[in-house]
Amino acid sequence: MVQDYMTNANDARWWETRAFAVALVLLSAVPLLWPALPPLGDLPGHMGRWHIAMALPTSPDLQRFYAYDWALIPNLGMDLLVPALARLVGFEPATKLAVIAIPILTVTGLLWTAREAHGRIPPTAIFALPLAYAWPFQLGFVNFALSQALALCGLALWIRLGRQNRLILRAMLFVPIACAVWISHSFGWGLLGLMAAGADVARLRATGRRWPAALVGAAIQCLSMTAPLFVMLTSLQGGAGAAGGGLDAGDWFNAPAKLIWLVSLFRDRWPWFDLLSLLPLIAILYGGMRSSRLGFSPLLGIAALLCLAAFVILPRLLMGGAYVDMRMAPAALMLGLIAIVPRDPKVSRTLAVVATAFLIMRLAGTTLSFAERSAEHQRELAAIGAIPHGAAVLSLVSLPCGGAWDDLRRNHLPGMAIVRRDVFTNEQWALKGQQLLRVRYGQATPYLADPSQIVFPKLCRSFGSDFDATIAGFPRTAFTHVWTIGFAPGAAKARDLRVIWTNGESTLYRVVR
Repeated sequence: MVQDYMTNANDARWWETRAFAVALVLLSAVPLLWPALPPLGDLPGHMGRWHIAMALPTSPDLQRFYAYDWALIPNLGMDLLVPALARLVGFEPATKLAVIAIPILTVTGLLWTAREAHGRIPPTAIFALPLAYAWPFQLGFVNFALSQALALCGLALWIRLGRQNRLILRAMLFVPIACAVWISHSFGWGLLGLMAAGADVARLRATGRRWPAALVGAAIQCLSMTAPLFVMLTSLQGGAGAAGGGLDAGDWFNAPAKLIWLVSLFRDRWPWFDLLSLLPLIAILYGGMRSSRLGFSPLLGIAALLCLAAFVILPRLLMGGAYVDMRMAPAALMLGLIAIVPRDPKVSRTLAVVATAFLIMRLAGTTLSFAERSAEHQRELAAIGAIPHGAAVLSLVSLPCGGAWDDLRRNHLPGMAIVRRDVFTNEQWALKGQQLLRVRYGQATPYLADPSQIVFPKLCRSFGSDFDATIAGFPRTAFTHVWTIGFAPGAAKARDLRVIWTNGESTLYRVVR
């Protein structure tokens, strides 16, 4: 049993010390230290929205293009954190600090949860730490990633107070905690509820309760986290968007897509490196199920199974959000890994060394990838220096069919022109209940918002814009500039477009009226 491991291992274990845990937390920030702009897919677009929220009252240029209506919606984590930090250190440094906080909090939550479940930090938990940079984070789902990190920290506290039988205090604390996680992102709140329910079922089962009684007891205990549900139901009845765009759902049980999400957990730059990195995790999970030298903590094992079930059951689209099922996959794997604990001290030492080497290898690869991608982004962002303040920029970004493994993550790079030049550009999201931003520049129709900036090849285009048709027909009176990313100079063939900047792959045109 896990308890045997905790009581029989008397020798000092370096991987269980507080100093080593602090070192792991600090190490998790290394890949983000060098890039001035964290190279995450959606992040520049989010930065554009945050800048608008901050600068709109004092910027006549932004006031021509956008409106921002503050309301309580479950997608405000970084929207609140970054402006607060920006008052102290400036906007772009604040963004970098807030993004760095996400893997730090994720690793903290994983290690803390593992310690609360096992009494010590098992070496197998170290294998889970690189998943702080899993694909949802790489895609720039920063509000969700922040809420997931907060949910993991909340799970650790939930297990601790449950073990201490301080249930009334726990119920009181988790009313505001659940609300804070929900405000950060609703899917993180759902994740917290699943994990807490699984942990409490295991706790009640350990006291001798049968499954029906344990399930009912866990449901009652989790009522303290349901306060956001009343806000969501009220907003649905009133037709407001606080619930996150309603309960619309789509693309259920798409097995090929779910398989892609699983093999893409480490998806970053080099397919061979990212795919091979899954093998140690698979081996640990297999060993935990088959080997007598490894055991499982039910506190985390049941929570992992619930998250896995959510991954299987949930659709890709829900409540105005995309890739909903994909976001559950890293959490299920992280919980599964930290649930495993070695029973043999020799196995523990071996796994500690292997896991630490694996973590360093993954972080080194991510650091190198981020440094290279940051240089690629800076090469594209040089175009912003040629854009006048208050311009209206039609952005067109080339994407390959099917998406490349080493995606250049340029979909929302034009959002940085909003940050640095107070411009209008068509890459912002305009989903009711998901963002508080409104585009008021109607003359730019139909090039108002995402995904009108995306251009796929004709053979696979299902959304976005047609490059040639857009260049020929976009409203000239609405736009002063056209910014093409991933197209050769001169690809925009129109007599009234003049090249004013190019790096050979991306080009900025001025519209000559």
